[in-house]
Amino acid sequence: MDLGLTGKRALVTAASRGLGRASALALAAEGASVAVAGRNPDAMQGLVAELRAAGAAEAIAVRMDLARGETLAPAVDEVAARLGGLDIFVGNTGGPASGPFLDFPRAAWQQSLDETLLAMVDLCHAVLPHMRSRRWGRIIFVTTVGVKVVQPNMVLSDSLRLAIVGLAKSLSIEFAHEGILVNCLCPGPFATDRMKDLVSATEARDGRGRAAAETVWLEEVPVGHFGRPEDFGAMVAMLASERSGFTTGVAIALDGGKSRAY
Repeated sequence: MDLGLTGKRALVTAASRGLGRASALALAAEGASVAVAGRNPDAMQGLVAELRAAGAAEAIAVRMDLARGETLAPAVDEVAARLGGLDIFVGNTGGPASGPFLDFPRAAWQQSLDETLLAMVDLCHAVLPHMRSRRWGRIIFVTTVGVKVVQPNMVLSDSLRLAIVGLAKSLSIEFAHEGILVNCLCPGPFATDRMKDLVSATEARDGRGRAAAETVWLEEVPVGHFGRPEDFGAMVAMLASERSGFTTGVAIALDGGKSRAY
């Protein structure tokens, strides 16, 4: 199936590993030009080469620190200048720390707020003018299955990413008439470095062995295994494509059935 992504220009944030990396590779495989953003673009040159090998029309890496809002708009403008425009924005962030509510003072909330919700607000302010000028765009926020079903010890992630879902729904109404579609993907447990870190935290917090800690994360997942990042990337490519022209304002769970959502 031709997704119609050849010639489209995409920005993927927090793209150096995990679901961000998988998203970038999936878009590249469909012939899009892809910019990957992270704190250390030099460290992403290997990924840039992979994107080109996968089929990207062009691939670049740009410096972007999601905690420094004043730097985000210039970085987006750099991407648009180097790629000749910007059609697709995949808003991914690093995962906030895990732990019980009382472990996190106000400063921890502020840091996570800056790096998640407010970073997405700043980036949308920057990307939307490029999309509006062409009356076409796709914004895909990477959130969490925790916006649909509460996860123990994930209070920062679940709270702040639920706010991103609210942002997405508001933007979807405001910009649909300009051909800009806005959706969220809500991943459950995927086989990523982030998941390894969460399993390690569970192991340390609960005094469990590794296998038992993994079971904590999988016991409510009907398919019985961690998701593959490439499966997540495939859904990103679909939502970014011409084939998703009637889909906006939704939060789609990719969670192996964990949320029992409908």
